[in-house]
Amino acid sequence: MLPAMRRLDLLAFALTILLLATCSAARAAEGGGASDLLDKGEQLFRQGDTAGALKAFDEAARADPKDARAPYLRGVALEKKGETAAAMAAYRDAIARRPGFAEAHNNLGALLQAKGDAAGAVAELDAAVKANPSYAEAHYNLGIARDAQGKKVEAVVAYKEAVRLRPTDGSYRLNLGAALRRVGDVDGALAALQEATRLLPKDAVAWADLGMILSDKKSFDDAQRALDKSTKLKPDFALAWNRLGRVELRRGQIPASIAAQERARKLEPKNGAFAADLCRTLFEAKDPPRAVAECRAAVTLDPANPLARYELLKALVAKGDCAAAQAELAKFRALPAVKPEAKSQAEMIAKSCAPAKK
Repeated sequence: MLPAMRRLDLLAFALTILLLATCSAARAAEGGGASDLLDKGEQLFRQGDTAGALKAFDEAARADPKDARAPYLRGVALEKKGETAAAMAAYRDAIARRPGFAEAHNNLGALLQAKGDAAGAVAELDAAVKANPSYAEAHYNLGIARDAQGKKVEAVVAYKEAVRLRPTDGSYRLNLGAALRRVGDVDGALAALQEATRLLPKDAVAWADLGMILSDKKSFDDAQRALDKSTKLKPDFALAWNRLGRVELRRGQIPASIAAQERARKLEPKNGAFAADLCRTLFEAKDPPRAVAECRAAVTLDPANPLARYELLKALVAKGDCAAAQAELAKFRALPAVKPEAKSQAEMIAKSCAPAKK
């Protein structure tokens, strides 16, 4: 997500598991010993006998300590079993035997990223693309790791290279579009996401991301249609409902906005950002009591959310609860992320409060 993001939303990180058959041709002429054991292990792996495959790969590694294929294939089998730490050790063994083993670097990088070690992942994925510059999957994974580091421009570069190498992969286009939006290239993001939805017509994330780009372009009707398609493809996609609600608000469709935001809230009741968005919509609907309730829920879920506190302040002023509005103003001003101009605007709103008549 990342993710969306495959969002990035930022994100899910794609693990590259090569087809085991790719090693077969290279071993065909060897015959005997480690080669036969690797063939046996591959066959067992394809048959679903992971334990038997691991035993064969271990024997192959002992039979030829210089051959990097056995520990690499062992790593693949260990991933299949869910033994991540052992798989990482196997990939490191393969790399020690063959430093330029791009696939081993890539798989190790993917596992490091899954552990939250973005720096370690980048180091391995850099090694993968240097060893094999035409390795599209490694460039794509490098983009994800760069995104995780917050290096947005470098992420775009990596995604673009992945797309260049494999232009028909919709997932690559999807992540590129999200990354371009993050660096402010709205037109580039629109082109990438339009192509992503063409390649992935049933991908709800692609349509949801396209909807937000169209909204950025102020093409609100087209954005509504894209987001509506996303929610139809995946009715439990809370983020798509939230985005649809925000677009409906920009279209001036208040009841539709409230309905979509309420759907998002029901799907993810602990999401403070969704509660803040619903609060804002309820305020626009001139329903201060409900707006106050939703914004109080939002600040309870996420006390540092400036939007939630700002909207709560507005709703309290609209309700005529001036004492509570002043208290909320103080909390809003204390948030470190709030800019001076936003503080000034909030102060003006608080000053406009007229106590409700009893």
